[in-house]
Amino acid sequence: GAPPLLRLERAAMIYFGVPSFGVHVNGWVRNPNDPTDIRPYAMWVAKRSMSKATYPGLFDQMVAGGQPTGISFMDNVRKECEEEASLPPDVVAAVRPVGLVSYRYTTRKGLSTKVLAAYDVEMPAGLVPICADGEVEEFALLPIAEVLQSIREKLPLWKPNSALVVVDFAVRHGFVSPDEPGFVEIIHLLRAGGFGTE
Repeated sequence: GAPPLLRLERAAMIYFGVPSFGVHVNGWVRNPNDPTDIRPYAMWVAKRSMSKATYPGLFDQMVAGGQPTGISFMDNVRKECEEEASLPPDVVAAVRPVGLVSYRYTTRKGLSTKVLAAYDVEMPAGLVPICADGEVEEFALLPIAEVLQSIREKLPLWKPNSALVVVDFAVRHGFVSPDEPGFVEIIHLLRAGGFGTE
């Protein structure tokens, strides 16, 4: 492709009215008591470091980060998987892209548009993520049902965009069905950032 015309610091994007991008990786495991059950049973959740400038101490994906200029989404995923969770190369190689989540919100600086590239990876039994860059206080392996209950009942404990990525995961894996009240609105809101080219 053509060389970029301009490079912006991510924090400045909002002032120019352009979307910023990020990557979020859902790490999940199968039911250890039923190896024939192929659906996700539990999810690794990160608790953000209290020293983080934004959303300290809130729940997050196992791996997540902003998208810098000059590298691909997948290269960024590899970098974040190593820095934030110390995942071994074979697990990083198994990470798969699964879609986009987008949203807009108003801040004191203006209207912010975010587009998140979502990824899933099945984590081997017994593998525990270990933070290497100080951005995660701890990791917890929680049953999917408990994660969804937490989002329903204790949403302020979650980094807002990470909660959206969990809901997207739940929809894709059949934990939220069309019979759920508000299902159509849920699906719409997961793509409400308007990342099309119109």
